[in-house]
Amino acid sequence: MSRNNNFNQIFWGAAIIIVGLLFLLQNFGFVRDFEFWNFLPVILILLGGYQLFVNQFRAWVGPLIMILVGSYLLMATLNFIAWGTFWSLIWPTILILVGISIIFRKGFGGTESSQVDHGQFSSFAAFSGQKRNVTAPDFQNGEITAMFGGAEIDLRNAAITNPPARIQTTVMFGGADIFVPADWDVRVNVVALFGGTDDKRHNLAPAKETPDLVISGTVMFGGLDIKS
Repeated sequence: MSRNNNFNQIFWGAAIIIVGLLFLLQNFGFVRDFEFWNFLPVILILLGGYQLFVNQFRAWVGPLIMILVGSYLLMATLNFIAWGTFWSLIWPTILILVGISIIFRKGFGGTESSQVDHGQFSSFAAFSGQKRNVTAPDFQNGEITAMFGGAEIDLRNAAITNPPARIQTTVMFGGADIFVPADWDVRVNVVALFGGTDDKRHNLAPAKETPDLVISGTVMFGGLDIKS
């Protein structure tokens, strides 16, 4: 089982409680003519903002996609834009963000399989697969965005000199596998919606005061596996 701070349970538990309270208030007549379901996309906006805060803005493509998708959904549910307009906004926005990332983020590989020998990487997989073999002697941070695709990150030949290193993940209708050295202490801070994370290592390294690697992010209708 993954080591984590239970944020996934706290986040969705709090969200369900809030929705239940709104139903209760509406049933008792305290809330009238308020279609709060239209405001549910705010959850995606808050989730994206939280992920930016957690990774200290080191990785921003996935969280920003989450914020923009939530914003477009909110505008559609509130009838500021038509649903047809919503769909026409999504993919151009994603392409723009990926293009900006290619320009400004060192380590963004454009090929399906590549080796990364410096301290950071960025992997974006849309309707495709991406593989990164990270051999950096001082790995610091990375970002995985998989949308209708898969990503495989191999860190078994990497080293961390200033822990914790951080990986931001955004998995939507896809999957991601992260391979780590057997002696790394990995902490997981991932929010899952109709998906999940699983630490499939047979022997977990002893917990350390400062973990070697912190994995944060969001998994929606997909899976994130940690392997060794």
